[in-house]
Amino acid sequence: MFALSQRPTNPELEFGELLLLQLVKGKRNSHERINFALQFEELIPDNDGSISRAFWPNENRVWNWIVKGSATVPTIPFSLEDLKLSRNYVGQDNARRIDPIDEKRIEPFIQWSLAQDPKSQIILPSSIAQEFGPDRALTAIFNHDRIAIQHKVPPKIVTEVRYDRNRWLADGLKSFYEYKCQVCGNDFQPNYGVDLAESHHIQYLHEGGLDISRNILVLCPNHHRVVHETNALFVESDLAYLYPNGLIEPLLLPTHLEEARRRGVWEDASVHNVPQAAEQSPPYFTE
Repeated sequence: MFALSQRPTNPELEFGELLLLQLVKGKRNSHERINFALQFEELIPDNDGSISRAFWPNENRVWNWIVKGSATVPTIPFSLEDLKLSRNYVGQDNARRIDPIDEKRIEPFIQWSLAQDPKSQIILPSSIAQEFGPDRALTAIFNHDRIAIQHKVPPKIVTEVRYDRNRWLADGLKSFYEYKCQVCGNDFQPNYGVDLAESHHIQYLHEGGLDISRNILVLCPNHHRVVHETNALFVESDLAYLYPNGLIEPLLLPTHLEEARRRGVWEDASVHNVPQAAEQSPPYFTE
């Protein structure tokens, strides 16, 4: 909430529009007077001043109108006077509409994503430190915390399609490699006392890949994430990953693939006509 002396009439506030909250000079770094924006919901008259006194008891004054918002949105800290705007908005005691040309200059500072809002965002959180500097980026993150600490994290129901996988096969390969990553050889057991490895399908099941050992690698969590994030190409003839940046990373532990070649495991049948996991006998488990 925030308060206004006069009701905005030219034009009136519209539901859902964004209101910038700029502090008066002296209460904050002069270059960081705006840290939040409010998404407008409704305007409430405060005829007897009771709302003003309840929410701002130390101000020793009342306001005629109380603005209620549906969401508080963090911003990258900034001040209007530091931007090259078409007009001067400084010193306004009441709400004033920002010209469309100036909205374009302000929009990059609005961090909808930190408010977990799906609206489009010009500067993504993944690059705010590079765009605005680490100090202002960290302040924006702390601004998010100041909002989020007042609310419980809401539950989210997600509907997704998962494929049947033979957990025995994945666990068997992990055991065979003693839970070491086939790419880098990393083993978590000596340092952390736990066996930690993940199975990765070279050709994803949802793209028609089969749940057979030829299509599975044992990876550490780091390499598993990198392979997915980069969509790295596995070159079977070289038993190596080729990354988009040109890096080639051969498997350090290619044993089951090499041994299958030596034994001719797949010579009599094309990978594409081997039965899908769901067509074979149990046990299979949904994962």
